[in-house]
Parts: sequence; C-alpha cells; structure tokens
Amino acid sequence: MAWGNSWNRWEGAEGPIFTIGQLRVDLTMLLVGVHTLAMVLGAVATAAGLGAWAAVGVFSPSQMAEGHVWTLLTYPFVHDIRQEGIWFALEMLMFFWFGREVESAIGRKALGLLYTALVVGPALLLLGVAPWLGASVLVGSGTIHFAIFLAFCALHPAAQFFFGLSARWVGWVLLAIYSLTYFAGRNWSGGIQLWVTAMIAVGWVRAGGVSWPKLSFTKSSRGGGKKKAPPKKTGLVVLEKVDPILEKISREGMGSLSAAEKKLLEEARNKLMQKDRPRGSVR
Repeated sequence: MAWGNSWNRWEGAEGPIFTIGQLRVDLTMLLVGVHTLAMVLGAVATAAGLGAWAAVGVFSPSQMAEGHVWTLLTYPFVHDIRQEGIWFALEMLMFFWFGREVESAIGRKALGLLYTALVVGPALLLLGVAPWLGASVLVGSGTIHFAIFLAFCALHPAAQFFFGLSARWVGWVLLAIYSLTYFAGRNWSGGIQLWVTAMIAVGWVRAGGVSWPKLSFTKSSRGGGKKKAPPKKTGLVVLEKVDPILEKISREGMGSLSAAEKKLLEEARNKLMQKDRPRGSVR
C-alpha cells in the first residue's frame, strides 16, 4: 500500500464527539474502542468460566424466535480472541484507517446510519429466508468492516494500493476471494451477509450518504402569528469542502468523483457565480 497517498487526508471536518486529553474521539475511533472493550470483557469472562454468556449476543433465527431481539445489534460485538487472535488487531486497524476516511467523506451521521444498516440489514434478510436456508449464525464484525473498506474503494476507486493496483480492483479481488471461501465451505449465511453488506456500503456512498428525513411536529397557529424567517444559507460549509474535491480531480480526474461530490461541486460553483454577479443599483 502506498502509505504516503494524499487520499489519507482525514481532518475531522465535523470535529470530535468528545476529547480525552489530546485525543480527539470521532465515531470511527469510538466504534473501535467499543469493539476492543467487548473483546477484553469477553476474554475475561471466558477465563472466569463465564464464556457461555457471550452466546446470548450471537444472532440466529432460533435466538430471535426465543425473543432475543437485542441480538440484531449485539452480534458484531461478540469477539472470541482465541479464534480471532492477531486478526482482531489487524481488523480494527484497517477499520480505523478506512472508516475515518469514509466518515470524513459522507459525515458522522451518515456513517452511523450506514453502520447500523450493515448490522441490521443482513440479519433481517437471513431471518426472512430462515425457513428455506435453515440454521444460520452471525457473529463478529469482520464482514461489516470489510464492507466499510469497499465503501472507501467506491469513494476513491483510483487510489493506489500494493503492486500498483487501484482500490477498485483490490475491492473486487478481495470480494471474489471471500465469496469463493464461503461457497467452498457451503456457508450460505456468510455469503449472503457478505454480498448484502457490500451492496449496501457501495450503494450508500454512491448515493452520497443517506440521512433520515427531518420531521417537524410544530403546530401551525390559527391566530395569524408572525412566522419566523428561515435562516439564510451562506454556503460556507459547501465551499469549505471544495478543496478536497479539487485535489481529487487533479489526482484522479473528473471520472473519479461520486455523485455526491459532483453535486457539491456544482452547488459551490453556483454560489460563487451568485456572489460575483453584479447587483443592480437601487433608485
């Protein structure tokens, strides 16, 4: 991997969620911390002979049938260090690198919603096909974090990796290898999770990040009261995000831009044109 690539430019555009001394904790770092804490607690529980408690957080249709609804959200945080070993550290490191880049590109809220969709989406699908697929189990976060890596590849398809391969080809090659692994092992639930998370992650960033619609519960007054004028949009936030896009164009060309980046660039251009347009004199 080309460690000095300029795509590694995360600057915490939204600022940290909180700070611990000089440490700025963003959403990606917070998730890494939660996974690490869950791994440590699982290891301590196993050493104390309480490892069976970890099974309560594993997702399976049979667990759901018994009312264990929480497993829809808890299964990614069930880690067995005896099985994962050093791969757990490598997984967290890769998620830390690529997750921060995705967070910087689509925003903290969009990343949080994406992560939730990657966790819940495949589980609900497996729950729906359980009568035909049979018993299936989801545990651990490896597939979810691989999907975040694919989201990075969709954001920066021309970024250079090892042996001069671009990110798009590295993503396709790894996806094919994992698919063949699940197919050879007849692990249909793992294959379904792999492809569902891959499609969700790539589709999410291609769409520019998805956010919930804003709902207003303000009651309209019948007394004809004065309505508050909406705040004017200065476009400052839009203009601040243009520089990274221009850098990406200079490195990879216009074809590398996602739909969201093209839209943002067009909005910035329109705002600059409005700013430079001469105003008519008032008589």
